[in-house]
Amino acid sequence: MRPVTLARAVYQDVRGKQTTPRTDGDHLSAAIDWLFHSQEVTDCGGSAAYYGLLTGWAGPYPETSGYIVPTLYDYAEYASSSTILGRSTEARHRARRMADWLLRTQLDSGAFPGGVDPDPGSDPSVFNTGQILFGLVRAFEETGDEQFLDAVERAATWLVDVQHEKGYWDQFDYRGEIHSYCSRVGWALLEAHSVTGNDVFLNSATTHLEWVTSTQTDDDWFEYAAFSPGELPYLHTIAYTVRGLLEGGLLLDDERFVTTARATADRLLKCQREKGVLRGAYNRSWNGSDFYCLTGNAQTALVWLRLYERFGDERYLDGATTEVEFLKRHHRLDEQSALRGGIQGSQPVWGPYMRFRYPNWAVKFFCDAIMAKSRVERA
Repeated sequence: MRPVTLARAVYQDVRGKQTTPRTDGDHLSAAIDWLFHSQEVTDCGGSAAYYGLLTGWAGPYPETSGYIVPTLYDYAEYASSSTILGRSTEARHRARRMADWLLRTQLDSGAFPGGVDPDPGSDPSVFNTGQILFGLVRAFEETGDEQFLDAVERAATWLVDVQHEKGYWDQFDYRGEIHSYCSRVGWALLEAHSVTGNDVFLNSATTHLEWVTSTQTDDDWFEYAAFSPGELPYLHTIAYTVRGLLEGGLLLDDERFVTTARATADRLLKCQREKGVLRGAYNRSWNGSDFYCLTGNAQTALVWLRLYERFGDERYLDGATTEVEFLKRHHRLDEQSALRGGIQGSQPVWGPYMRFRYPNWAVKFFCDAIMAKSRVERA
């Protein structure tokens, strides 16, 4: 793929150039190709964190590679029921290679490191360890390889050991802050419990999700949803918080968590209906920013699709479809470059979230949203 100049990418956004949407399958195929290529450029098995217009391809990122593994396995299943069977085999092979690489990044403590292309002396990270659990659990379920199960046990044990007695994590997390979006770590611990049967992980997850629930205000806002106090939370981290609570509630069959997550998801649906496609960040009065965070658009579509599956409310399907169609208009399929199949961090590309970069997690959630939409439409 040929490199992309910053000037050309900015010029496209200044002009408001958009892609003419094609079928969901066409966009999914291009996005999966981009993820495949993000693995090839690292030459280690991990997925490159992003493509930067100023810097090119970044190094491999354990955190997001961790939750890209389930996406690749999901795509393998999706492709196996269609005319692209060869793609299914390739996706499965790549998922296993990515999971094997993750094993090599695990620290002696059982934790996984923060940052891109970490070295063995890197500091451990709570959130990254949780996200990598998703990949390890799925790799064990798909392969039966006990190496993955052992890694799950060690990683989840470390998370429990460093958890505050009140349920949150106040050490070893991003910027040393408390985060309600660690609900995704709680969800990951429930996944660890599902394959290990270790009730310590179940109890730890439940305690954390109860704490996250306690941070929701009367206007459906979550305290600690931003990266740091005093900052506006991106739609990305708001959706992280909601999804972790929702999935945790569904796994536990606990309506407290489902109801809490649904309240904020409904608030976002109201924002969409009043103002159009969801904006990139919100303040506590639910006023949106002047840019879009495309990762968050995809994540919120996923939340609404999960709620549609649970409650059958057509508003959720309509809302998710609106977000997916918006993403398709900003998913470039018309050029042979590193941008083809990628999703930029912000729209416009100079917006504050992942400025001038195309993160692999935006593509991952876009793929997940398209596959989830396909699933509910077939049901």
